[in-house]
Amino acid sequence: MIQEEKQVLHDGDEPQGLSKVHCQVIYQPKGPAREYAPLAVNLGVGCSHGCKYCYGPRAAHVKTEIFRSGIRVRNKILEKLEKDASLLKGDNREIFLSFLADPYCLEEMKLGLTRQAIKILIANGLHFTVLTKGGIRAGRDFDLLAGYDKTRFGTTLVFNCQTDADYWEPYAASVSYRINTIEVARMRGIKTWVSLEPVIDPRQTLGLVKTLHPIVDHWKVGKLNYMPTPEPVDWRAFRDEITALFNSVGADYYIKKNLRDL
Repeated sequence: MIQEEKQVLHDGDEPQGLSKVHCQVIYQPKGPAREYAPLAVNLGVGCSHGCKYCYGPRAAHVKTEIFRSGIRVRNKILEKLEKDASLLKGDNREIFLSFLADPYCLEEMKLGLTRQAIKILIANGLHFTVLTKGGIRAGRDFDLLAGYDKTRFGTTLVFNCQTDADYWEPYAASVSYRINTIEVARMRGIKTWVSLEPVIDPRQTLGLVKTLHPIVDHWKVGKLNYMPTPEPVDWRAFRDEITALFNSVGADYYIKKNLRDL
């Protein structure tokens, strides 16, 4: 069983009108994770996409083979999320779904966990975003996201070459399916974003920006950590090149600290 503990959420510098909120499952990420959103919730632990660069097993202190065997749903997660969401009504901080389990991993199509969580967050008027490699599986919930102006839909894109994606992300949705899902979200009026993390092949990362910038509202980019890239990368040169590219196409973007501080 996954151990639960209450989180004390402070307002920080934001004028929330709340002093302290004692939450059970919504929490404040730390370190690099906080660069994605000020708040987050993990509905479970584990993901069957099998990505070779995944930080999940390390972060969850779970053996890789167990992590990749599929999601372990947290105890009474929807009940606890509903209580937390009620406490956070009026809070404008964005909630991230999720760091330790892809919201649209293969098992989600049977569980419907993410859909129920989205309904709870919307019912309480909260800001939230999802990030997934699930591709068209995520389209199931676009009926909930469309027309709700406090949400964003994101996908991770590391490669534009499917052969490389097959090696590094063997059971994630195909690159084309992920791109198609972003296109559909944009057509339905849902704000879109793409996580270009981890960068493994800078040429492919730059190619994704050149191709997709008309349909992506926001980009985040960060380097590969914890393991070497297949080929040596001049990270400073890449940072400068992608920054210039973002600026040339008028993109809204965020360069993560691991690249900024080189």
